[in-house]
Parts: sequence; structure tokens; C-alpha cells
Amino acid sequence: MGLLDRLSGRKAREEPQVPEPTAPAPEPVPSLPSTSPHSDALRDVSPNNTLLASATMTAPQGRLYNPYEGLTAQVGPTKHVFRLPEGPEFVFEEEASVRRRDWTQHLQFYCGGGYLAGGVVGVACGLYKFAVDKPEIVTDTLKLKTNRLLNTTGSFARPFSNSCGILGLYFSGFESLYVYQLEQYGLPDSVSTLLAGFTSGALFRLPRGPRQAVVAGAVGVAAAGGITALRKVFPSL
Repeated sequence: MGLLDRLSGRKAREEPQVPEPTAPAPEPVPSLPSTSPHSDALRDVSPNNTLLASATMTAPQGRLYNPYEGLTAQVGPTKHVFRLPEGPEFVFEEEASVRRRDWTQHLQFYCGGGYLAGGVVGVACGLYKFAVDKPEIVTDTLKLKTNRLLNTTGSFARPFSNSCGILGLYFSGFESLYVYQLEQYGLPDSVSTLLAGFTSGALFRLPRGPRQAVVAGAVGVAAAGGITALRKVFPSL
């Protein structure tokens, strides 16, 4: 029809144009503070005296450490001083709340430490016996001396190491058990240590009779008292 209208000279009817729907205007986005490295130049970065004073009052006490101590002539005035904490720092709060080793670490520490201490005492006794006793053979060569030294120290070190290792095993096990059982009654840990010393000594000497067990238990209480006293100086025991 458009071609016929043009040939006949009639104007084509203009169709009404439908306005296209306009999209709603976007809402203004609130401006966020800039995080670029150059944004510090647009704000006051000088420290607040009030906040600095409050932070100084609540800061933990500790020893001041200057990494440039003694190098003032080379690096100039002191740039920064660090405050070192007096106690150990922990990443997790669970580690900071732990007051003692768990029973497996306790077992390894006392069993291994007792075996090592018994070996040292046994070797010392063997060396003393080797130095005091005279050989029956006059012609004592270097190989015979070495053999006699090893036999003497070994005969003392083996029973001492095994006995002290067993005592450490008994002590660590009973102390962990008593601490777990008596902690709910609010008793101090020293009571559990003394009870563990008596039980360990009595159980170790029980095959030789009740009298020997009681005497060994008393010796164990004395040794546990020594451990309790040493823990005030060396808390890692």
C-alpha cells in the first residue's frame, strides 16, 4: 500500500508512535570512604592524645626494647621502642587457660626423664666402682680396662634406668588420676602430687612385703615434696 499511495499522490497515514517505557533512574549509592593508599592525605592521621593516654594506661606492663640500642651514632635518634611482654603470649585462648600438661605429655616427660636420670646415676656409680676396685690381674691392658669399665657402668646403669623409668611411669599416671579425681573438691595440686609419690613408692616395693611398701611410700612422699618445691622455681616440672 505504501507504493500505491506514492503513485497516487496520497500521503501515507502516520501511525501513532508508542513511547518506549523509560527505565527508572538508579538510586544514588551512598559514598563509601576511600581505601586507596592516597586517602590518608585527605584526613588527619595525627594520633589522638586522649586515646593515646587511655591506651598507655591500659597497656600491659613489660620491658622496653630498643632494637637500635648502641647504634645511635649510625642510625640517628631512636625511631621506635617495643614493649616486650613479661609472660608468654598465646595465639588461642585455650592454650592460655591450660595450667598443666595432659596425661600423655606427663607420661612421656616423667617416664623418659626418670629413665635418663637413672642412667646418669648408674653410670656415675659404675665409674666410682671402677676407680675404687683394683683388678685381680696385674697385667691389665687397655682393652681389658675398657671392657671392665663398660661392664661395670652397664651393670649399674641398667637397673637404675629401668627402676627410675618405672617409678616415673607410676608417678605420672597416678598424679594425672588424682588431679582428675580431686580437682572437683577444690584440693590443691600438691595434695595429688604427694599422694602420687606415696602410691608409686608403695606399689614399686609391694612385692617385697607390706613393711617395705610403707617405707618406700614414705620415701616417695619425700621425693614428691621435693618435686612440689622445685615446681615453684621451675613451673615446667
